[in-house]
Amino acid sequence: MTTARQHRTHIAGRQLLAAATVTAAVVVLTAGCTKDLNDNRAAPPSPSANPSTSTSTSVSADPQAAEKSRVLATYSAFWDESVKAYQAGTEKGTKLVDYAAKDALNQTLTDIANMQRAGTAMKGTPGHRAEVSAVNMSGELPTATISDCFDLSTWKIIDRASGQVRPFPTEQPMRYITEFDAEFQGGRWMLTKFVRHGDRTC
Repeated sequence: MTTARQHRTHIAGRQLLAAATVTAAVVVLTAGCTKDLNDNRAAPPSPSANPSTSTSTSVSADPQAAEKSRVLATYSAFWDESVKAYQAGTEKGTKLVDYAAKDALNQTLTDIANMQRAGTAMKGTPGHRAEVSAVNMSGELPTATISDCFDLSTWKIIDRASGQVRPFPTEQPMRYITEFDAEFQGGRWMLTKFVRHGDRTC
């Protein structure tokens, strides 16, 4: 009789312990989620954390990240200078030749000359959502490709004489894809070619 009672007590104790363990685990997990959601402050690093290991892991996630950043810096500088040229109606006084060459430079200069003959200019700045879609650092001439969602909605055609805004052609999309090729020349990235994909809106 005593043995049976002790046996039942032992089983009940084990069941209570198991229930308590599950409850404790749920409380810990819930507390962790609540802390993540409500506490905006970063948790202090563990004494055993190795900052150098964390940094090397994030960098190695994209070994071309630094090069892509340089390509985008060239692309941004090119458009800064292009905006100045399109507004002034001339490339003089700009640094376009520092960031573009070959077909990319020739097309830009041709566009500026055509607008000058038409008595128009551009006012404002175009919008961009650019990313480096490819980088090839092998070979004697490294190359890169930039894809951009080009936004005309903040860039206006104006009549140079009157200053009045001229509408874009009705078939002209306000946002479309452009692609630029870049080459690493003389220790720096240069834009060499671009294509407007007017049929690919974004």
